[in-house]
Amino acid sequence: MLGESLIVNAYVIIKEGCPLAISVQSPEQAEIVCGWPPHRSFDFVLHREALRALVELGTDALERMDAALNADNPTSSAAAC
Repeated sequence: MLGESLIVNAYVIIKEGCPLAISVQSPEQAEIVCGWPPHRSFDFVLHREALRALVELGTDALERMDAALNADNPTSSAAAC
C-alpha cells in the first residue's frame, strides 16, 4: 500500500464560528484545517483544480442560499435603512 492513495469517507459539519485555515502546500495542492489543531481538527488536502471546483460549487451554493433567505425575508436593504 506504500505509495498508494488512501480514500476515506467522512461526514463533517462545520458550523459558524469554527476556526478554518488554509495553507498552500505547493503549486499543486492546499490543505484546509477545520477546528482546533492539533487534537480537535479535521484536515484535508485539495489539488488545485479540485479547490477551484469547490470554490465554484460553494459560490453557487451561497447564491442559492442567499436567494432563499431573501425570499423568506422580502424586505430589501433599502427598506431597512
